[in-house]
Amino acid sequence: MEDQKYPKHLSRRAFMRAGAGVAGVMALAACVPTAAPQAVSSGAPASGPVNLDIWTGWTEDAATNIEKILDGYNKSQTQVVAHHVVVPEAMTQKLLAAISAGTPPGGAIVFGASVAYQLAAQKAVLALDEIGKPDQVEVLKKWMNPAIWELGVYEGQYVFASMWNQCMGVFVNNKIAAQQGVDVKSPPKTLEELDAAYDKLTTWNGENIDVLGGDFTWTAMIMGRFLGEYVSADGTKVTANHPNNLKALEWIAERWKRIGPQKLQDFYASLQGRGERSAGNDPFLSGLRATTVTGPWEYNTLRNFKPDGFEFTVWPLPGPEGQSKKGMYTYGDGWIIPKGSKDPAATWEIISAMTGATGSRDVYTSLFTTWLCVNGPVSEEMTQWPKFKSDVIGACPGYEEVFLQDLFHADQYLYPPKIPTSDSYAALMDSEWEKVRLGQKPAQEALDSVQEQAQKELDDWRTKSKS
Repeated sequence: MEDQKYPKHLSRRAFMRAGAGVAGVMALAACVPTAAPQAVSSGAPASGPVNLDIWTGWTEDAATNIEKILDGYNKSQTQVVAHHVVVPEAMTQKLLAAISAGTPPGGAIVFGASVAYQLAAQKAVLALDEIGKPDQVEVLKKWMNPAIWELGVYEGQYVFASMWNQCMGVFVNNKIAAQQGVDVKSPPKTLEELDAAYDKLTTWNGENIDVLGGDFTWTAMIMGRFLGEYVSADGTKVTANHPNNLKALEWIAERWKRIGPQKLQDFYASLQGRGERSAGNDPFLSGLRATTVTGPWEYNTLRNFKPDGFEFTVWPLPGPEGQSKKGMYTYGDGWIIPKGSKDPAATWEIISAMTGATGSRDVYTSLFTTWLCVNGPVSEEMTQWPKFKSDVIGACPGYEEVFLQDLFHADQYLYPPKIPTSDSYAALMDSEWEKVRLGQKPAQEALDSVQEQAQKELDDWRTKSKS
C-alpha cells in the first residue's frame, strides 16, 4: 500500500540516501557467502511443527493486522508456526547482514518486487521454483494470474511471490460532484476527459484552490497507463526516455502548467499531515478533494473514518485518448526466502497458503478483510470463493468492477525496473518528474538526464559485480 494523496517531494538528501543505499547493498553483498547446496526438509520433524521467523516492515496497526493474518494461518494447520518480526526500515541491508552472519529469517514479506530483484542480483535469495516440488510450483503458477507470476521472475528465476497486488481507481465525492454538475454515473473514458472533470470539480477562493477537483502524480502509475517502459526486455538497457514515458510526463506537466505549479504546491502544503491514515482529516473525506486516485485500500479508510452520510462512487482510471491498449503498473507486496533460511520447504508451505494457492482460502481471504479490500488477490478465481464474494466484494462497492478489472484485464503490465539498481533508478525518475511538474526543466531534457545517469549506474554496478 502507498499513500498517494499528494506529491511527495524528493529532496536531494533523500535521493542521495537512495543512492547510498545501493552502495551499501553492494558493500554488504561482498560479505554474502557463496551459495552452498541448500538443504530442503521433506516436512515437519517428528518432534513438532517448524518454527519460523517472518520479517516484515509493517508497524503499528499494520503490524497488528499481519499478526492476525499469520495467526489465522498458524491455526489452519499443524506443520508450521510463523512468528512475525517487525523490521521497520532498511530491510534490504538488514537481510544481507543477517545472511552474512548466518542468521537470516525463515522468510520475509518485502514491499515491492524491486526489493526482491535487488536481493536476487546479490544471490541473496533462493529461487522459489527450485524450493517447491515441480507439482507444487505448477499449482502456484496455474493459480496466479500470468502477469502476477511474471512480476516475480528475475533473470529466469521465480524469486518473489506476491501476496496481493496494487490496482487503481478514482474515488469521487458524490455530494461535491452533484454541486458542480458532474454525473458520477458517467465516468470519464480517457485521461483527457478526467482532466476536464477535475477542472469542473475544482473550486477557488480568489486565486487559491478551495477544493481540488483532482490530480495524480504517481510516476510509475502514469507511465503504466501510457504503456511506458523502464528497461529493455533483457534488462540491459534503461529506457527512461521512451516515447511513451515522454507522453506520460507531458500529460501531467501540462495540467500543472495550466493550473499553476505554485498554486498546486500551496494547496498541497496546506494538506500536510492530512493523509489517508489521518482519520477524519483525510482530504478526500473532509471535502478538500473532490476525487482521489488511489488503490482499493481506500475502502479500509472509508470503513473506519468516513463521516455519516458520506457517499462516494468509484470510476475506472482511464488511459490516454487514442490509445487502444490498456496499461497498468503493479509492484506487489510479497514473499522471499533468504539464502540460509533454516527450512525453505516449510517457508514454501507458508507462501503457498498465503497466496491462496493451497490451504484454506478463507485464511487467504482474511488478508482482504483484516485490511478491507487492501489490494487485489493474485488470482481472479478468488472472486468465486464464497467468503471472498460476501466479505470482500460485498463490502466494497466498485471493487470487483473497477479495481479487479484493472488488475486482471490489462493488455500491458509495467513492473518496477528488473535491474539491480531498481530503487535508485525509480527515485531518480521521480525526482526529475517533479522538476518538470514545477516548470524547472523541459520533459525531454529531464528524461534524457535520467537515461544517462541510470544507464551509467547500471553499467557501473554490473562492472563492479563482475570484478
